[in-house]
Amino acid sequence: MKTLYVFLFALLVLPVYTHAETVLRTGGDVSVESDQIVEGDYYVSAGPAGKTVMSGMVTEDMYAAGASVILNGEVGKDVSILAGSAQLHASVTDDVRIVGGEVTIAEDVGGDVFVIAGSLSILSTANISGEVFFFGGDLNIEGDVAGSLRGKAQKVQIDGAIGGDIDMDAPGGITLGNSASVGGSVYYTSFVTLARGQGSVIAGEVSKGATTLVSAKEQARDALIPVFITLFATLSLYLLFKNELQSLVESIEKSFARSVLVGSLTLLLGPLVSLLLMFTVLGLFVGLLTFAWVLALYVSGLALSSVVLGAFVMKTMTKRLEVNLLSILVGAFVFQIFLLIPIVGPLTAVVIFCVTVGGIIGRMYRIIA
Repeated sequence: MKTLYVFLFALLVLPVYTHAETVLRTGGDVSVESDQIVEGDYYVSAGPAGKTVMSGMVTEDMYAAGASVILNGEVGKDVSILAGSAQLHASVTDDVRIVGGEVTIAEDVGGDVFVIAGSLSILSTANISGEVFFFGGDLNIEGDVAGSLRGKAQKVQIDGAIGGDIDMDAPGGITLGNSASVGGSVYYTSFVTLARGQGSVIAGEVSKGATTLVSAKEQARDALIPVFITLFATLSLYLLFKNELQSLVESIEKSFARSVLVGSLTLLLGPLVSLLLMFTVLGLFVGLLTFAWVLALYVSGLALSSVVLGAFVMKTMTKRLEVNLLSILVGAFVFQIFLLIPIVGPLTAVVIFCVTVGGIIGRMYRIIA
């Protein structure tokens, strides 16, 4: 069993760290100056309260996590960010993937843009060569998008050009300004009718779907079901692994920034590494085995996030970092409350999840090392 853990850990984690040209940085505030060039991939974690600024150039992919991530230098391939505030003021050659609070894209993106955030602003100076997928609060597009716009937002404001279709769920409505143009059709679901400026152009058809109101009883039921599911899973793990859970929260306290970084990389790269392994000489079986292990990490992270949160919440009152039944109950309810808070809440939940996954991997590494 110990050999199996070593093998699985190596398959997922080691490819990230053994790339010959990979640059890894952690700390409270991390920056790359304008005269610096990162030859290869760039991984950076500034922690939940830190800021990272990349003003130089990255020739390959960039992965960043922190309270604030600012990109002022060009990136040769993909950009993946987990941050409270993310600002892209330089071009990205391929895709952009961001989970955050406030997101601003001010320059060209050569591929697709996938964003889960409280708000996304694509400024007039930006040009997106692919499609835009957005899930979150407010969406404002002043630049040009060559492909289609898809996803779900509270409100959508468009004053630029969309080359393909618009397929959005926007309860608060979609507004096309005077400068807006849509090369395809508009399919939307909303409580209000599409608002159009006099100068707006839609080449295809416009179709509005029906939006139904959810009763208070249904909302309460939907809110309580995840709480009870989380409690059942968490209490089951607590009864089986009480001492190990205590060790987990203590190790997270000692290496919080590292846990955030490892958890974020696992969240972003886990499925991709599994898929790549399926097409390598290692074969389909190894890829499926890796994917199953990553999936198990995700499920464990979701189940134990409330344990970690509850322990740290109770520490603010008792001054002791301890896992017990009370801390588990507190953590389960506080975690669900976070999910109801706009922008900050879901972002905090993602950070807690990443910390938990990173802590689990750290504990596994210490056990098998």
